[in-house]
Parts: sequence; C-alpha cells; structure tokens
Amino acid sequence: MTLPGLSSLGRWRVESAFCQSIRLLSAVGVSAVAAWLINLQEPGWALITSVIVTQNSITDTISKGRDQLVGTLIGASVSVIPITLMMFLHWPLWWAFALAFVPLVVLVSFKPEARMGIVTLMIAILFPTDDSPYMRPIERVLAIMIGVSASTLVTYVVLHEQARRDAFRSAAVTVRQILAMLQKARAGHVEWSVIQDMNDECAASLRLVHAALEEARREHWVPLEERDPMLARLPNGLRQLQMDALVVARAMLSLPDSGVALPAQSAASLRAGMLRGFQWIIQRCESEAVARTGEDNRIAAEVIAALPSATGTSDPIIRFVVGILLTDLRHLIQLLGDDDADRMPKNRYWSSWRSLFARRAKTA
Repeated sequence: MTLPGLSSLGRWRVESAFCQSIRLLSAVGVSAVAAWLINLQEPGWALITSVIVTQNSITDTISKGRDQLVGTLIGASVSVIPITLMMFLHWPLWWAFALAFVPLVVLVSFKPEARMGIVTLMIAILFPTDDSPYMRPIERVLAIMIGVSASTLVTYVVLHEQARRDAFRSAAVTVRQILAMLQKARAGHVEWSVIQDMNDECAASLRLVHAALEEARREHWVPLEERDPMLARLPNGLRQLQMDALVVARAMLSLPDSGVALPAQSAASLRAGMLRGFQWIIQRCESEAVARTGEDNRIAAEVIAALPSATGTSDPIIRFVVGILLTDLRHLIQLLGDDDADRMPKNRYWSSWRSLFARRAKTA
C-alpha cells in the first residue's frame, strides 16, 4: 500500500495501522467462526478476548494472551468454591463470593498479570445463568481459549513480516543520528554533553532495532541466521558504528584544532567519501524497509572503493580512530550489499529437498 504525498514516517504509520486493522478483523472473524462451530452460549467473550489480545507484535500478542489465559484459568478454578458453597451448603451469595474474592485480590496484588482471574470470578458468580452454575466458568475458559488461539494464529499468519521492515526503518534512523553526531562534533564549539545526548538518541534507536530483531526471530520456524543473515547481523554492525562514532567525536573535541588540521582538499575528500558511505547505508536500509529488494554487490563494492583513507590526517590519534570508523563502515556496507540470492534460507531441509528433486530429474 503506497500513499503518495506522505512522508516516510507517515507512510509507515499508515501501513502499520492498516496491517493491524487487517489482523484485528481477521482475529475477530476467526473467533466468531470458532465460537459458532462449538455453539458457545456467550460468543461475545471470545470476540472481546481476540480484540484485547491481538497486538502489533507477536511478542506482545503472546504475552497478552498468556496473561488472559492464566488469569481466566485461576478465576475459573477459584469460582468452583463459592458455587459449591452456594449449591450444597446454601451459603449467601455475597459471603461465598467474598470468601473467594479476597484471596484472589491478594494474589493479583502480587501477580498483576493474573487480574483476569477477578473478572472471571465475577462473571461466574455474579451473573446468573439458566444452565448449571458450573458451566459458566467452563464457558468462560472456552471463550478465552478461542480468542487467544485466534489472535495468536492471526498474528503469526496475517501480514506478519512487519518486524523486518521496522528493524531496517529504525536502522536508517540510527545511521542518520550517527552521521549527525559526527557532523556536530566536526563543526566544533559544542559541549560534550550535547554529543552524549545525541549518542543516547542513537542508543534508543538501536534498542528499537534489537526489539524488532527479536520479534523477527519469532515470525518463522526457520532460524533468522539462515533465512535472513543480513538482518541477523545488522544490530552488531550498527552498534560498532555507533561506538566508533562516539570515540571519533570525543577525539575531535578533545584535541586542539591544530592537531586535527588537514589540507582543504584532503579534508573535503574525507568528508565527501564518508558522507557517501553513510548516505548509501541510509538509502539501503530505507529500501529494505519498503520491500526485500536485494542489491547488486557491485554497487556496494563501488561505494567501498570510493571510501577515503585516514592516512592524510596529521594527528595520529585522529588517524587511528577514523581508520577504525572507516573499517567498520566498510564492513557494514559489505553486509548490506548482499542480494536476496545470498540470503535465501539455506537450511538442511531445503538442501535435502533440492538434492532429491535434482536426482529425480537426472533419472528421468
């Protein structure tokens, strides 16, 4: 879905909202069909659960679903006690309810994720039913199981590769912030605290990359290192680049101006070459955030060949730290230069099937 006239961030938000809308509608639809097939007396609880559990990420969906299911099982189990007291010992409603409610409140105070148990207890005891009282907690558990199962299934199946796009989008933001930090330090006359604040922003964006990476690991049964090695290695390359940039910025601000002086032509060449490398990484990450298009290795090789060297720098410290930055910059460009053919899942199952088909083709 492409909407012209919107910024990259605006398109991402619209696409994310569109994907979540489709997932939510699908989860509600699956819950409704499942509740109708088993003839639930109150199918609305299954639909409500699917709305609550379906989140933007697999991790959040599983966490929310687990809390809903565990809390419901606790509440359903506890509700058996007051139901039994009222049916066989003829306890008053509120006495029996309070006997189960107070301990459950104490439990939820220690385990807030089990708060759904209180809701289940209230539904099972305080809402009358024409059927057997024991059927109310059982129906409640079935409804929750349907809603949680539908949400988990939909989150895994429907438009589930959002994490990869989020990872590369956050990676592009991180590289922009690294470049801005270097440019700020090169301009001089800036407090070190400002550079530290910019570095903190880089670290926050890098954490988003890590979070998206962990989400991507859960999206498929094939290990991420086999089906998408570029994405699996991306955070390490970004983290190394961030650390190098911070050291370079510190060196440029700590040394006197005379120690970092360069001939005008050499300085311009160094800045232009590094800027091209950073801009290529940003464009590459942004393109991967839209679609998994791949990239010709020759383009990355050209960008790497155009990178300058730090040999012309007069100060040995600057020459050393800039040399490290350029080395890691080359490694990251080389990583992002791999095309899709090199990133196809190459696990043993795929290889064995391919070999089997090849042998059959030869015998035929």
